[in-house]
Amino acid sequence: MGDPVGRRVNFMTPGTESDSEKKDLGDQPDLTAYFLDPPSREDKRRPGYYWPFAVSLVVLAFDQLTKRLVEDNLGPLGSGKSYEWLGGQLRVVYIVNKGASFGFLNNGEASWIFTLLAIAATLGIVGWYVVSGTRNRWLQLGLGLVLGGIVGNLLDRLLQGGGVTDIITLPNLGLFKVFNIADSGITVGVVVVILTIVLQGLAQGREASVRGGGAKTGTERVDQEEI
Repeated sequence: MGDPVGRRVNFMTPGTESDSEKKDLGDQPDLTAYFLDPPSREDKRRPGYYWPFAVSLVVLAFDQLTKRLVEDNLGPLGSGKSYEWLGGQLRVVYIVNKGASFGFLNNGEASWIFTLLAIAATLGIVGWYVVSGTRNRWLQLGLGLVLGGIVGNLLDRLLQGGGVTDIITLPNLGLFKVFNIADSGITVGVVVVILTIVLQGLAQGREASVRGGGAKTGTERVDQEEI
């Protein structure tokens, strides 16, 4: 028996896509644009676009101010002086660390490697933001915090023969060694960037599911009407 009158027979060459499928594929968002929200040329001409650098300057200023205050009040290096706050939960000390953040890899022979890495990271972040960049406020905040922390420790390394002044320790917590405001800026900034990417990824996944479900329902409705 032939097909019922009005029934549509879709003769498609294997490997080809229908117009609706092509449309669905074309509607898929550009993930780079979704996550980064790239700025336009007009955006980059506005001074307000560069507010993350102001965040970096605040982190840098606070970092350097606290280090100099500790050096002036607890120096000279090796004096053993310290201040305890919160019943000893937070201790302010004065040490010079030639390793990475939070006192890791404290090896004077490798300090030049960390200096070069800090210079490369600084140039990379600034260059990327100016050339490509993002309008996502949370990513901007995270990048500003990270940049300020990197420059704060880099300035120490350049002025102190590769060493970084560390001033804060949490002796009863046991999670960190001695650190400073710059280390905190880097850590918080990285967390902000990662959380932003993860949460946006989840949101994009939900949007794709809703969009795909709606497209499927519409296709089924058309097919039922044509039968």
